Amino acid sequence: MLVSDRVQGLLSRERGLLGDVQAFLEAQGAPPEVIGHARQALRNLDEAFLLVVVGEFNAGKSSFVNALLGAVVLPEGVTPTTDRIYVLVHGEQPGQMEPTADPFVSRLTYPLPSLEGVALVDTPGTNAIIRQHQALTEGFLPRADLVLFLTSADRPFTESERQFLELAARWGRGVIMVVNKADLLETPEQREQVRAFVETGARGVLGLTPPVVLISARAEQRGGDAGFASLRSQIGRAHV
Repeated sequence: MLVSDRVQGLLSRERGLLGDVQAFLEAQGAPPEVIGHARQALRNLDEAFLLVVVGEFNAGKSSFVNALLGAVVLPEGVTPTTDRIYVLVHGEQPGQMEPTADPFVSRLTYPLPSLEGVALVDTPGTNAIIRQHQALTEGFLPRADLVLFLTSADRPFTESERQFLELAARWGRGVIMVVNKADLLETPEQREQVRAFVETGARGVLGLTPPVVLISARAEQRGGDAGFASLRSQIGRAHV
């Protein structure tokens, strides 16, 4: 769950009311543009909180998103699996694709409680070979409510990640640094060393000390990882 029960309850009630309004307008033969406003209001509820996930392609972003949502909604692999931006929103039909104005942006619906009131954006890698994909990724940052900046424990905070983080700093977006593959770190000392390295690097770019959370998407998918509980709590506190 990415937002609180109270927020989800309010959004559900508002969604129901707007759905009733849209049905009433359609039954009364209202002009298409009026019905369109009601439909857009419903869509805006699904984007009440824009959560953007960025990082290099081999940091495990897709597996991280799946673990965060508690469902397999994106393909995973050892080669780049995201060649476009996926905007995941709440909807009744799993994997239903909604039209967008951009051919490189796919908007998908899933009936997941964790997506209530959240639009979660999974992006191509910050080191994407196709530059237009990176340009699209950069275009989401100005509108983000919170950026989950994913790096990997086996090569934390690379130069390309540092350069991309500067964009988030430029727009003043809230950032949580997420270190995936923490299960590769065998001792508490190694975990602290990586955490401190990422924190210091991010502070140098952002001018402040962001939260740093160590997680293992693999461990979460296999039964649970304490880092995800901490991360979900921090996301929930940002959703106010």
